[in-house]
This record gives sequence, C-alpha cells and structure tokens, in this order.
Amino acid sequence: MQRRLFRFSFFWMFPLVSGLALANSLSLEKTNVQSVHAGFKHEAIYGLCVDEAKAIAVGEAGLILSSADGGDTWIESERFAEVALLDVECGRGIELYVGQSGEVYRRTNGAIQAVSTGSDARLMSVAHSQANGLTVAVGAFGSILVSTDGGQSWTSSIVDWFEVLDDYVDPHLYDVDISEQGVITIVGEFSLILQSLDQGKSWATRQRGEPSLFGLNIDSSGIGYAVGQEGTLLSTSDAGTSWATIKTPTTDILLNVTSIDGGVIVATGMRQLIVSDDGGDHWILNDNAAFLQGWYQGLEVSPESSLGTPMILLAGHRANILKVELQ
Repeated sequence: MQRRLFRFSFFWMFPLVSGLALANSLSLEKTNVQSVHAGFKHEAIYGLCVDEAKAIAVGEAGLILSSADGGDTWIESERFAEVALLDVECGRGIELYVGQSGEVYRRTNGAIQAVSTGSDARLMSVAHSQANGLTVAVGAFGSILVSTDGGQSWTSSIVDWFEVLDDYVDPHLYDVDISEQGVITIVGEFSLILQSLDQGKSWATRQRGEPSLFGLNIDSSGIGYAVGQEGTLLSTSDAGTSWATIKTPTTDILLNVTSIDGGVIVATGMRQLIVSDDGGDHWILNDNAAFLQGWYQGLEVSPESSLGTPMILLAGHRANILKVELQ
C-alpha cells in the first residue's frame, strides 16, 4: 500500500535496514566527515542551497542559518517566520523560502517580503532558473505554483490528477527542478515524475509506480537521478524524458540525491549515505556513525569540489550540518 508521507514528519517511523555495498574505486573508509554546525535535540534542517561561497540552511520554526565561506562556518539569521521552512533557493541576488503556510518569502537586497501565492498548501520545494527567471514551488495535495517574475507573483498550475493516477487523490509533490531550457520536472508520491515544456500550462507523465520519490537532481548534460522510499533510485540520461531503475544497497528511505563531475552519485536519507563513482553500477554504503544516527535531507555539492576532491554539504536532524570529503 502506498504510504502518504510528508517529507519532514516521518523520519523515525522506519527501522534501519542494512544492505551490502559493492566495492569501487572510492574508499569511504577514508571519508573525512567534519561537523560544521551542531544544533539541539528538537531542531531540524530541511532545505539547503549553495551559491558560490554563500550557503543557506532552513528548518524547524523558521530557523535560518547562513554561511559566507562555502559552509565552513554558520551563523543564525533573524527569523521572519514561525512556521517550518522546508526549502530555500538562492542565487544572483534572490533568495526564496517556502514552508508550511503556502506563503513564499522573497529576499532581495537584504529585505524580506512575504508573497501571497493564493494557496495555503504546505510547500515542500522551490526552484528558480537563473537562465530564464522561471520559478516553481510544489507541495501538498498536488500543489504546483509558477512564477515568471522571480517569485514576485504566482499562479497555480492545474493538473487533472484523475487522468494521471486513475484515482480520486491529489498526490503530494516533494521536489522540483528547472533546466536551463525551462523544462520543469517534478517528483512525488506514487513514483510520479511529471514534466512541463510550457511553463506549467500542460504536463506529461514520465514515470508512475509505487514508492514515493522525495529528491531530484538533473545536471546540465541531461543526466539525472530521483530517490525515494525503499532505497529507490531512478536515473535518466535524456533530461527526464525516460527513466530506469538502479539497484541500491539499501531499502531505507532516501531523501535527496546529487551528482558530482566525474560520475560520482551521492544519495542520503534515513541513516544512510551511499556513493557510486560509476553511474550506479557499484555502490558503497557508509557506516560512519555520523550518518547512522540520524537523517539528512539537505544535500549540496560543496564549492570546494571544484578543486578536485568530491565534497558535499549535508544538513538534517538536530540542525546538524556536515562537510563530507569523499576520497
């Protein structure tokens, strides 16, 4: 049976399931894990963004942390919302925050503006295209909000969910990506992957199944990944038009995924960090205590990866932020 879950409310519901990892040229026994921020027991971080040396993390009860040195040090910013902030997007002078209330918060030149979207649905993810200014936020019960002016005004994109699912249900949508060409890709419940080529006016169903999909990443070459329940990982080589299943060494929930130049795939989630450097043919499942004792949903490639060593930033339970060097 399909489990209807909100991304930020289910982390302790599932037991740890171990998996066998296959060796490849990356040796995670040498993984350098550095704690760059530690919070408190009831704190949590749900969203993370990186723009050159700037990084922002958001979470429970309006928590906002910021870094000006690529994630090495963090300071808490003044809170402008009491509700949980579930995602943040940053770049080129615009910061966009989304969360439980359906509002979008927009920061430019240091000033915060609460933007009414006409919706009160919980928003799980927001993406902004630097190439064309298109912005999309997605969330609970099939909510899709589209902006063409950098988040200053929003319209709802309507989907006939009965036609998509053959059922009277509005699926929760968990992550969104916008390509440089303006193609919108969304993942959510029922293994749904939807795409729009016309700024949300119409949608094509690219994938449908059973496990929910929580995280999505498609790079500029069109290679991408989606992850979710039961260790599910899907891959695309044509910018999201078609998808194939990749076997992973875990049946735990995977919450986010990214790729690093050179073919390295990193997925994180419930007490898991799995890494492959050959497109998913072989995996290493990390047994470092830093990952086995909690969950990490925020995942970004560190700016330092450009120096040659794969490096990521993770953020999650207890408002912990880790800097992980993969050797």
